This record gives sequence, structure tokens and C-alpha cells, in this order.
Amino acid sequence: MQNAASMHDGVALPHVQASEQRGWLTFAVTAIVVVTALRVLALAFNRTDLFVDEAQYWLWGREMAFGAYSKPPLIGWLIRAATILGGGEGTFQVRLAAPVVHGIAAAAILVLGRMIYDVRLASLAAMIYLTLPAVTLGSLLISTDTPMMLFIVLSMIAVRNLALARSQGRSGLGWSIGLGLCFGLGLMSKYAMIYFLPCFIAAGWLCDAWRIRLRDAALAALVCLVVIAPNLWWNAAHDFMTARHTADNANWHGLQLKVGSALEFFFSQAGVVGPFVFVGMIVATIRAKTAEARALVALSMPIVFLITAQGLMSRALANWAVGAYAAGVLLAVPVLASRRWLIGSTLVLGSIVAIALPLMTIAGTGLRLPNGELAMARYLGRSELVSTGLSRAREAGADAIVANDRSILAELFYQLREEKQVLPRALPETGVPSSHYALLYPLKAGEAKNPLYLAIADSLPACFGGEAPVARWTAGPGFVEGREIGLWRLPLQCIPGNANGQ
Repeated sequence: MQNAASMHDGVALPHVQASEQRGWLTFAVTAIVVVTALRVLALAFNRTDLFVDEAQYWLWGREMAFGAYSKPPLIGWLIRAATILGGGEGTFQVRLAAPVVHGIAAAAILVLGRMIYDVRLASLAAMIYLTLPAVTLGSLLISTDTPMMLFIVLSMIAVRNLALARSQGRSGLGWSIGLGLCFGLGLMSKYAMIYFLPCFIAAGWLCDAWRIRLRDAALAALVCLVVIAPNLWWNAAHDFMTARHTADNANWHGLQLKVGSALEFFFSQAGVVGPFVFVGMIVATIRAKTAEARALVALSMPIVFLITAQGLMSRALANWAVGAYAAGVLLAVPVLASRRWLIGSTLVLGSIVAIALPLMTIAGTGLRLPNGELAMARYLGRSELVSTGLSRAREAGADAIVANDRSILAELFYQLREEKQVLPRALPETGVPSSHYALLYPLKAGEAKNPLYLAIADSLPACFGGEAPVARWTAGPGFVEGREIGLWRLPLQCIPGNANGQ
């Protein structure tokens, strides 16, 4: 009987395991689909204005150029596709791709996780990714990080398949082309994708499961070069403006050792991915004993350390290392899953953020902090400011509205997208242009008969002298609440070539 029971258990066990695997897989896929659908639905009720970067990316989508002032152009193409498919150019359509792309990225994490772990850990990794604070925020706003994250994961999947083809002596032609396309499109999303080149090399050196043949890597590099060639051409044709802007962002002025800035960035990462995930990554890095674990460390932590070093020399924004967390989630998941309370706390905390942030954009736009400021002031007020300015400008007979503030320019171009009578223009500049608008849309001499300048009253250029405003009002709730806004007739001396009244 003992032997019979043992034989029965041996037969039943694979069935139980298969059933459990299907359960985990079904749960993960269902979670991805449901969460993504709810995020799309939440966008339909989102009451925030387009952020300055979002409105700028929308303009890039209208231009459909091979490059742009500050970043690669793919984000604009993505928005253009979403507005066409969505049947309009409202804030919902502009942001529509964000939750969808993150949902696809979560599914890709599931696929990649299954190549590394069992289905349970792969499913948990996908759900952790889906509820990362950075992913929740990135599903409410369209940003360059969103497509880059997807192409990072897809590139890792391609590398794993190329490594498998190498170990089995099979051709890797298709996956080589796929890797080149994904890495190239990642670079066309955000230049930070380049961080992963040395990371992939290090991962291959540390772990056989990430090691690919030189000829496969060479073909992938060639395909990648073809993908990014149009953007390289655009940059060359525009005096490498994007490279200049990137260098300005880095803001290196010698070795300064700003310890406070570096520590602020490092600890802010606990907010980007949640404290449990970030600590889990650190613990997994310290404990890394297998080649697989060390490869995942190489694909994540060096980026965090690199941007921390950037913070030592200048500044480092919290989202600059977000690409590290595609592999970082997979690095942390075994540590988090080792204790039920730990994985439970991770998912519960992530879910709370995933619910709270969309609710803030729907019902919490009027919520104020103890100091009286709007909690979401950063994402409010631009639409009202510009629409008020447009109304006052039309009353004054303006045929062009000029601005210098990028926040105002972005919303100005967005609101005037169908306008034929009033031109949106940037204040002309001398030297290196300070924005995409100044680069491509400066007001030219003689282009308008009655241009009015829209600005915050205390930020007028020196060329205005003592010019009196045509209209003046106080900004309502939002990013410049309570500050004086005005419209001024644009003096001729503010337009290069008219300094002597010509």
C-alpha cells in the first residue's frame, strides 16, 4: 500500500503542479488586463492639465520629424498613433498609450520572468511591476520612460533567446534582428537606453544564460544603427541640439561632491519603486551568489549607482534611473517572495498607490496641503491661464501670441492647434535656442502685425522696458496660483533685426 500510495502521489504531483502553474498564469494575465483597462478608464475622468512635457510631446507627434529639441522622437510618434486611433487630440487620447504600453511591459516581464524563474515568481514579478509607483504615475502621464521600459524588457527577452540559441547551436538570425530593433527603438524613446549596452555585456560575462555570439551582437548593432540613423541625421542637421541639451541637463562643472544631492536621489528610489522593492534589490545584490542573480544585478544596480554619482557632481532627478527597475523587479522578487508577509506588503502598498494616484487626478485636484498649496499644483492651472490669455488677446485684436516660458508655450501650441487666425510663437532668441519652440517656432520680423506677449508679470525680458500691459489678471489655482499674469504688446527691440526700430 505504501508503494501504491507513493506511486499515486508521483502520478498526481505533476497534475497538481500544472494546475498551480495555470492558476498563477491566469491570475497574472487577468491582473494585467484588468488593471490596464481600469487605468484607461481612469484617464477618461482625469481632470489634470497636460503637463508641459506631455504637451510638447504632443507637438512632436504633429510634426512627425526624425528628431526633437531635447529627446528622441518616438514618444511623439506614439502619441500621434494614439490620437489617430482614439479619434481626437484631447488629454485622454494624448495619454492613452501610457497605460497600454505599461500593460504590455508587464506581460513582457511575465515572459522574461518565466525564462528565469518558475511561473509563481514570474507572475509575482509582473504584478509587482504593474503596481510600482513609477508605473502607476507613468500610466497617468505620457513620458519617454514608458516606451523605453517596454523596449528594455523586450531587449532582455531577445538576449535570453539569443543565448539559448547559442547554447543549442541554433541560428539566432531572427532574435538578432529583434534585439537590434528593440534596442534601437529604446534609443529612439530615450537616450538613457544606452546605459544597457555595458550592462548587457557585463551580464553576458557573468552568466552563460545572458551570453550571446559575437556575430549575433554585430548584426543586432547594425540593425540598431539603421533604426537610429534618421535621428542621427536630424541631430546633425540641427547642430546636435539634443546632445547640447543633454549635456546642459547633466550640468557638469567639475568635481563638486554634492553628497546631499546624491543621497537625496538614492533614497528617493524607495519612492520610485516602493521601499520593499528597493530594499529587496539591495538585499538581493548583497546576497547574489548565483550567476543568474549576478547578471540581474549587472542589469540594474549599476544604473542606480551611475545616477547617484551624477548627483554627486550636479543634480539627479528621481526618475533618471527608472530603466534599472525592469531587471530590478526580477532581482528583488525572490527576496520578497521568500516571506509571505513581505510579498503581501509589497503588493498591498503598491496597490494602495495604484488606487490613490488615479483617484487624486479624478476627485483630488482640489486637495490642499497643510501649507495651503494644491497637492497637484504641478499638473493644474496651465489650461486656464492660457485660455484666459487667448480670450484677452482676441479682445485686443492680436494675430500672434508670443511667450518665452516653456510651460506657457506648450499649452499655447496645444490650445491653438486648430486656430487659423492667431499664431502661437516663441520669443526670438540669440545664441543657442532654449527650447523646441525657440528652435523651430520663433516669431519672425514682419510675421505678425499685432503680436502680444503672454507672461508672468515678474518675468518680463529686459527689452520690454517700462511697457504697460494690455491686460493683467491673477492666476487661479494651479502651478502659478496667485501670481500676476499679463499681456503686453511686443516691442520691436525684442525681435532680432529690429533693435533699431527697423
